[in-house]
Amino acid sequence: MRRWKRSTHSFAGTSMSRTAVTRRRAWSLVPYLFVAPAMVGLGLFKLYPIVEGLRLSFYHVRPIARTQEFIGLANFLELIRDPVILKATWNTLLFNLVVTPTQIALALGLALLVNRKGRVVQAFRSVFFMPAVISLVVASIVWKLMYAPDSGLINGLLIAAGIPPQTFLTGTSQAMASLMGMVVWKGVGYWMVILLAGLKDIPEGIQEAAIVDGAGTTRRFFSITLPLLSPTLLFVVVADTVINFLLFVPVYVMTQGGPSEATTLLMFEVYRNAFVYTRFGYAAAISTALLLVIAVAVSIQMRFLRVEFEY
Repeated sequence: MRRWKRSTHSFAGTSMSRTAVTRRRAWSLVPYLFVAPAMVGLGLFKLYPIVEGLRLSFYHVRPIARTQEFIGLANFLELIRDPVILKATWNTLLFNLVVTPTQIALALGLALLVNRKGRVVQAFRSVFFMPAVISLVVASIVWKLMYAPDSGLINGLLIAAGIPPQTFLTGTSQAMASLMGMVVWKGVGYWMVILLAGLKDIPEGIQEAAIVDGAGTTRRFFSITLPLLSPTLLFVVVADTVINFLLFVPVYVMTQGGPSEATTLLMFEVYRNAFVYTRFGYAAAISTALLLVIAVAVSIQMRFLRVEFEY
């Protein structure tokens, strides 16, 4: 009888422990249930278009007949020989090499400038951040009107100063620089806020200790501020690079890639081949090539800008 009671208690204890384990396992699945909708959206709207675009890049698509013909690497071989694509590739690389460092340098300078307390400083933060709040389409339209050769604000100021009007968006020598200026103005405030948040995370005690040790402003910036800001700076560099590679709206609104392909970027060529020329396979090949270029650029940045710093 006693043996039977012991075995009963043992069985009950084992059953309770199994129930507890089952409950813990069930609760461990709860976070995945919350993440599941976002993962479904990511797969549906991000991963699937990438995979489908990669597949279409090997096909000649006839949208009217609704047929697809496998042509292998023909689209990619055409990319290498297409002078417009080569021009767009050079424009895209040049655009990134100029705009990304300029935006980040100005954003870092402004972040250092407004990294203080006071109502006046807060007002300047709002002013600097204001362009980031404006819609990119609206900003592009406004700048196009400002660049207008006859009635534009900028040319009006130049004429008032005795300087001849400039062909900002219609001259091949000025169109790209004008586009760069608008994009730099639009993005500086956004990256300033992110870098300012990184500056706020730097412990004040380290800066105070450096001041006590006699370190000057320049020495503290390069020895303390910049190393501790490196994770935030790395994110800003990578994110800004990707955004500038995928730039489309200002080109579409302000120049349509002209004059003489002077402002044609790869993303604009993707749009033009897909929705103007209805060459979906070729547009997919351009997108795939652009994705590879972005991956190479980001990997290089991650390789050279990643800094491990402990304090």
